[in-house]
Amino acid sequence: MNKKKRVKEKNSVPVEEDVLKIYTDDSSTAQTFVEYQCLGNVEIDFPRLCALMNITDIPAVLTKPATSSTLEPDGSNPDEEQLQKNTTGFCSKPTLQVELETEDSLSAKSIKILGWPVDEQIVKVLNKMFPSMSKLQKLNFWQARLTDKMIMSLKDSISLSSNLRRVTLEGNPVPEHSYHLLVSDDSPLTHLSLRNNRIGDEGARLIGSALSTPRSANENLLSLNLAFNSIGDEGAAHIAKGLRLNRALLSLSLSNNQIGDSGAAHLAEVLGPFALTHEEVVVRRKLLLEKRSLYVSRQMVTHCPRHRAALHRAP
Repeated sequence: MNKKKRVKEKNSVPVEEDVLKIYTDDSSTAQTFVEYQCLGNVEIDFPRLCALMNITDIPAVLTKPATSSTLEPDGSNPDEEQLQKNTTGFCSKPTLQVELETEDSLSAKSIKILGWPVDEQIVKVLNKMFPSMSKLQKLNFWQARLTDKMIMSLKDSISLSSNLRRVTLEGNPVPEHSYHLLVSDDSPLTHLSLRNNRIGDEGARLIGSALSTPRSANENLLSLNLAFNSIGDEGAAHIAKGLRLNRALLSLSLSNNQIGDSGAAHLAEVLGPFALTHEEVVVRRKLLLEKRSLYVSRQMVTHCPRHRAALHRAP
């Protein structure tokens, strides 16, 4: 029995001959998923990690060179939206679509999963790959049947990716409305699209609180798409409350929801000058005092000879 046949039977993975070369490459010495060191090459890392996770049907990796596209103000891509409309109701063979920035296989700038269900194993594989992909900028999961647990794990891995700033998670309703985690004050994302996720008023409340509270606010997110999410007047009021102390968001889409005059009035109120509430004033003053006290303490340490000497002696 030749080497290729033995490897194929061991992994029980139906793979093509060129992928078999990847599995039998002597440069890969990792015996477990944890030991594997990602190379930053999706065509190599993804099937290897899937094999180490004992995934039987490994999705194909389809790479293509970068294409020039015009982004809408909310960060969405009209060409991509049309593709998703055309593929509605059609589930093709699972494929990981990778767009390269250059011809270099290490320059993956976009990963898309369109119309096929992922599981926790696939998400775990992707999470392990993301930190090694220094060029990765965009991530798209469309109708991928994400769960709250998957979203939480994606949130953690996104924070470890140096350039991943645009995320599209559409057509993935989750019961615990955990999408607000991607809008938290420590999220590095600048563009987030959450269309058609049945977010509703409760999910809008969580997102509103993530956008800002009297004590914290998201300072990175520039555009947020919440279209087609069954958000009503109550949810619009929560979003409006979250916009009060948010100074970063430039584009917000709430089209095709269930927002009436009452919800629209709440949103209109925060689009112009408005007075802070007594609670907001009190909390902001406390925060300013805390910052001032911290600044004074640092200045004392910096200018005190004894403290400076201690700092220089510190290992």
